Amino acid sequence: MTSNSRMMFGFSRDGGLPHFFDKVDKRHRAPIRAIWLAATLSFLLAVPSLGSTVAFSAATSIATIGLYISYGLPILIGMIWPQHFEKGPFNLRFASRWISLVAVLWICFITIIFCLPTTNPVDSQTLNYTPVAVGIVALWTVGSWFLWARRWFTGPVRQIQAEQLGIDLEDPAAMEKVEMQAKLGDD
Repeated sequence: MTSNSRMMFGFSRDGGLPHFFDKVDKRHRAPIRAIWLAATLSFLLAVPSLGSTVAFSAATSIATIGLYISYGLPILIGMIWPQHFEKGPFNLRFASRWISLVAVLWICFITIIFCLPTTNPVDSQTLNYTPVAVGIVALWTVGSWFLWARRWFTGPVRQIQAEQLGIDLEDPAAMEKVEMQAKLGDD
C-alpha cells in the first residue's frame, strides 16, 4: 500500500495519472489522495477474492507477475544494451551478464508457473485468468504508448536534482517552473 500509493503519486506528478492525485497534504506531508486511490483500487481488486479461491489465486498471481516483470524489464534492457547503462559503485563486473541472464530466465519461468491453473480438471470455474489480465494490461500499456503517450511523456520529474538545487518540492509552481526550464534547455 505504501509503495503503491507513492508510485501512483509519482505517475500523477509525471502526467501518467490525473494531476488530482499528485497533491501532497500540507498537514500530513503525504500524498493522501494517492493513498486513498491505492486503498480503493486494492479493495475493489480484492472483492472478487472473498468468494472464490480461484479469484484470490489469480489476484496474487497477477501481483506477483507484475512485480517480477517490473524488475525483469530493466534487467533485460541492461543485458541487451549494456552500453546505455551507467554502472554504480556496486556492480557484479564480469558476472553481470550471466547473472542477468539467469534472472531473466527465472522471471520467464516463474511467469509461466503463475499462469498455470491451480486445480484439475480445468473448466471455466477453475481456469487461471491471470494471462488474460496480464495480457490486457500489456496491450493497453504498449498501445497507449504508441497511440498517444510517446507524444507527450518526457520521463520522470527530476525531483532529486531539484531538491539539490534548493527548490521547494512542496511548491508546485516552483517545480513546474524548473520542469519548463529543463524542457526548454533540452530542445
